[in-house]
Amino acid sequence: MSMPVIALGRQFGSGGREIGRKLAEQLGCSFYDRELISLAAKRAEVREELFAGKDEKAGNPWLFRGIYEGGALVRRGRSAEDILFEMQSQVILELAGQGPCIIVGRCADHVLQQAGVPVCSLFLCAPFAWRVAHRMEIEGIPEAQAADTVRRLDKQRGKYYSTYTGRDWGLPENYDLCINTSVLGIDGTARALQEHLTGNRMFS
Repeated sequence: MSMPVIALGRQFGSGGREIGRKLAEQLGCSFYDRELISLAAKRAEVREELFAGKDEKAGNPWLFRGIYEGGALVRRGRSAEDILFEMQSQVILELAGQGPCIIVGRCADHVLQQAGVPVCSLFLCAPFAWRVAHRMEIEGIPEAQAADTVRRLDKQRGKYYSTYTGRDWGLPENYDLCINTSVLGIDGTARALQEHLTGNRMFS
């Protein structure tokens, strides 16, 4: 098995979580997304509430409340965002060592590459209007609210990625494969990825 880990980056509203879950089922491998918050809190030996609202956000180096709780792995005095990133990075490396899996966001591509772990980095995108419509359908919210959310989360994820990796988020050359999910839709994109990965013997 030459490529046991998939790092899945995504624009907000492009269907990353849905496609990632479907792909994991098709490949018969583990899937990690929001579970990484709980796993990071457990590793840090802190209350999960400490990381509420901090996931995939960059810490402000000039305005933050230092954290002085947690176990021996926590570098005290840092922001909750920085501690969460550090703990999630450790968790990602641990999970990658356990076997095939898909890890959504959290700069997993960079974390694994820096550690010399074989990784297939994917980035899912879609036109703004399609993503807004997708969020409206999923959440049952007005168009204006969905559009504001898509803009805000894209900006947040971009800043998070650039802060912790020093690279541009969503830049095609930073990934092994970029896909416009609006072309094939959620199910079609998951099937296409499964066929590509197994066809290249990454998960055969």
